[in-house]
Amino acid sequence: KRQMLTNPNIVFLLLTVGVQAILIEISSPGGWVAGFLGVVSLSLAGYGLGILPVNWFGLIFIATAFVLFFLEVKTPAYGALSVAGIGSFIAGALLLFNSSNTPSFFRVNVPLVVVMGVLTAGIFFLAVTLAIRAQRTPVRMGRISLVGQTGRVRTEIQPHKPGEVHLASELWTAELEPGSPPVEAGDEVEVVAVDGLRLRVKKK
Repeated sequence: KRQMLTNPNIVFLLLTVGVQAILIEISSPGGWVAGFLGVVSLSLAGYGLGILPVNWFGLIFIATAFVLFFLEVKTPAYGALSVAGIGSFIAGALLLFNSSNTPSFFRVNVPLVVVMGVLTAGIFFLAVTLAIRAQRTPVRMGRISLVGQTGRVRTEIQPHKPGEVHLASELWTAELEPGSPPVEAGDEVEVVAVDGLRLRVKKK
């Protein structure tokens, strides 16, 4: 187990997975799996970093890369920050165990660095895409979403006499839209507006 945790490639993977998991937990709090995985991975990576000869410039570059990825998720820059993050991530990984007095067998495998860099950027790009899509999705919950929906009258509604309408599995107090004819129990009505906790409806 000690040999695994002093393998530069394993330490690099643990560090990468740990930071990703922590950022995912911060971006979407509420679960515990990502946070737990991140803490464990970073703890094991920290053990390896304490034994291996580390070039701290590499860690700075990797940390910068994850900051850029996180900023891309929070404030989508349409890929600009992700591209910069990939460059910083690859540079940091190549420098992580690479110094003048470090043997070559302590260095991280280059293909592994490239694959993890692209994979990491892909994960954050997916997160950005989902975030943008969520922002563009029409509101489906709340009062605004009730406008235009159809409900069924439970008690008669007259021009100056509110009644009850069954809509979205709830009973609502409703009044008629000015100019709309009276509606009887069982009729269908369309929601025109929402005034506080009262619907304004018209006969459908």
